[in-house]
Amino acid sequence: MHSDFIFTVNNHAPDPNARMMLPYRTPSVSTPVMQTMSPELSPPASEPSPTDSSGSSSKHDVEPVKPSAMHLQTVFSSQTGEAHPSQQHSAQVWESHKEEIRRLYLDENRPLKEVMAIMRQKGFRATVRMYKSRFDKWGFSKNNSKKDVIAMLQVQRQRNAVGKRTTFRRNGKEVAIDAYLKRKGISQYDLVEPGMAEKLPENLRCLTPPPESPKALHAPGNLSLQELILQCARDLAWNWYCPPDTPLVACAAHYRGDEVRCAITDITNADWLFSVGHYERGGAMCEQGFKSLHMIFKKPSIYGLLHLLITVLDASNKGIVKEVWRYLAAYAATVRIDSPLGRLFQAIWKYLSTHDYEEYWEFIFECTEKLLLIEEQHTGLPADTLPRLYPLIFIPRAYQYRSEPYRRLQSRCDFSRLVQGPMPTAIEELTVFQATELLILGNQTLWQGERVFELANTVLENTKGIAYNTEFFVYIALTSLAHYHRNQFLLSEDPVAKATNHQLSVHYLEQIVSVMEGQWDPDMGYLLGELERLEHWYRDAGDIEQADAAHTRWKNALEAIPKDFVRGHKGILH
Repeated sequence: MHSDFIFTVNNHAPDPNARMMLPYRTPSVSTPVMQTMSPELSPPASEPSPTDSSGSSSKHDVEPVKPSAMHLQTVFSSQTGEAHPSQQHSAQVWESHKEEIRRLYLDENRPLKEVMAIMRQKGFRATVRMYKSRFDKWGFSKNNSKKDVIAMLQVQRQRNAVGKRTTFRRNGKEVAIDAYLKRKGISQYDLVEPGMAEKLPENLRCLTPPPESPKALHAPGNLSLQELILQCARDLAWNWYCPPDTPLVACAAHYRGDEVRCAITDITNADWLFSVGHYERGGAMCEQGFKSLHMIFKKPSIYGLLHLLITVLDASNKGIVKEVWRYLAAYAATVRIDSPLGRLFQAIWKYLSTHDYEEYWEFIFECTEKLLLIEEQHTGLPADTLPRLYPLIFIPRAYQYRSEPYRRLQSRCDFSRLVQGPMPTAIEELTVFQATELLILGNQTLWQGERVFELANTVLENTKGIAYNTEFFVYIALTSLAHYHRNQFLLSEDPVAKATNHQLSVHYLEQIVSVMEGQWDPDMGYLLGELERLEHWYRDAGDIEQADAAHTRWKNALEAIPKDFVRGHKGILH
């Protein structure tokens, strides 16, 4: 303490032969020396002061002198331990202490006051203001600033867009962006619009360098749009469609009754009707779909988003695809929907308007595929988000125009993840689970293996205990059995076995199409596709008579579709 004071006032110590300057007092009052002065500068009480030439006057009997501002500031500095502002250090002096200050303040995470005290002991003094000013220049920061968080979010989104996890470190310590957002009571969407990342400050680093991006991502527009799709998926996933403890595949069953699902299904049916030349019926179906398509904004869900992406990817009519995106973009702009979903649809429409259709298709397919491959724990998605979406990948349609890419998406489903969540107990939910396993297994094995056969029969048996909404599960089971025997027919070289498997395959298809002949259910439009398949299988086996009959039945089924179609309500599987 003594040495501290001496360092501060040494340059201002009075000449021993001069009178000591005291704080201002009235002439009539004798005042002792200030207690803040170091004893080393005060004469011992038992010895006469060197200023006493006569020895008769008191050592305190000196002429009062009003101190200057410099003296008062010097005394104040001695009490606080800070340097006077006039004692500015040059940049060179600061740089000579930079590494030590960094170690104390950042690496050892000491408070600023403690850092200042340690540096004072080493002969370096500066005010709090001086330190903070220098910290700004050096980039020494322990806390998240809004600017830093925006930069980190932009980098994170850019890396998320290519399916890579991102961890930020400041001065060797992991940065908690979510803690900042929670403390401020905001979301990441309140801070920054999608776009290319700003350069990170010097004191911030990504845990790993950005990976090599696919060719399609080199254009900033592609990257910005892809990251927005993935971010919308994350935003919607946290908007729980069902309670979090709902069995994984049961949510997709609830989605069957969603207005968004009905609207997208009507548009899917319209696309197929246009492709087979039934324009009037297709127009009525399309009109019904667009009447409810805006519900994707009012009841947003990750199920609706994925269903929409899959639908436009397998659409035949480019005009419908363009109209879907144009309509959703215009609706968002007109109603002023300022949400990631609204911005996404406007961005997709803009992209489609400025790119070749096939280039657009390749890009949307890549985005959808990456959505099915991202890791929830590294991208902020709720656990088990992807397994909940698997049933949507297998929603049937009357005809698949891009079957190979569609199967590629289906191959991304990992059944082992379905068994990680709570297992269903109710017969309805158990049937959904088994039907989903059957779809995944069948599509990934081309319907080979005894497990396919076993599961299909189990699902059929289960439907006997369900009172309603069993048509879809019956369809899955019968289709699986038909494909199972069709595969045996194609692989067998034994004429007898070949004929037997052909008969069994068309037998199960006949059961499927008999469900809808003579009536029209918009949610079972895919059965018309099975009539086409039945015709082709008969022709492949050389049974031309049955093939022609199947074609006639197909045309009659088309005529059963009302030209003034109006959708009714569809129940939900509980």
